[in-house]
Amino acid sequence: MKIKTILAALVWVLSLSYLLAADFWDQKPYTDWNQKECDKLLEKSPWSHPYALTGVIIPGMANWNRPSSPTSSRSFGDDSLATLTGDREVHLFLQIRFMTAKPLKAAIGQSRLLADPNNQALQDQAEQYVNQADGPEIIVEVTYYSEPAGHWSLREVAGFLQTATLPVIQNKIWLSASSSDTHIPLLRYQGPYEGYNGALLFFPRYDENGNPNFNGSEREMLFHMEADFVTVDLILKPEDMKFEDVFTL
Repeated sequence: MKIKTILAALVWVLSLSYLLAADFWDQKPYTDWNQKECDKLLEKSPWSHPYALTGVIIPGMANWNRPSSPTSSRSFGDDSLATLTGDREVHLFLQIRFMTAKPLKAAIGQSRLLADPNNQALQDQAEQYVNQADGPEIIVEVTYYSEPAGHWSLREVAGFLQTATLPVIQNKIWLSASSSDTHIPLLRYQGPYEGYNGALLFFPRYDENGNPNFNGSEREMLFHMEADFVTVDLILKPEDMKFEDVFTL
């Protein structure tokens, strides 16, 4: 009897430990997420990374062309990041999101539902959007921001994204896997437009034989982007990029 009690208690402890360690998106359906949880997925998660740009700002000169680190990401409220100095202290960031990943679509859909919970038509649209099958492309969004907001140095980032063309950047932006030297090339590029400060990067999801370029078995993935002001090498962990037990990108 005592042995059974001890085993039952052990199972309960292990189950509780798993639940405490698991991320919220593994513990409950997206329709139960609150706004704070949706924001977390969209701001810092395995599918969304704030990439800190560091260096020194001299008045009249944007001299900040060094990335903080290949895996740089920011925990909001973290004071350990290097800062830029000049007319005032400022943090500059790129936000890199894999918009075709199902959990990001779920966060976007749920955010809209939280704002209008009684709209049945919107609920149907959100469910269709979240559960639609993967298309032929992986879509990566790159946006930018500063803290404090609106710092003038962001104009260099904006200028690059607004004037970039596919022939110029095609060999400077790619995805790759640690197990392969093959670069997955950029297929299409959509720059910022009025009311939207981001750029969309389109990569092929499948190779010429119809096989996925990434299947989640990779040890690491790399998002590489060379710009006038920074070279980004963002390392991704496919083992963490699972939603509902399925790798998604």
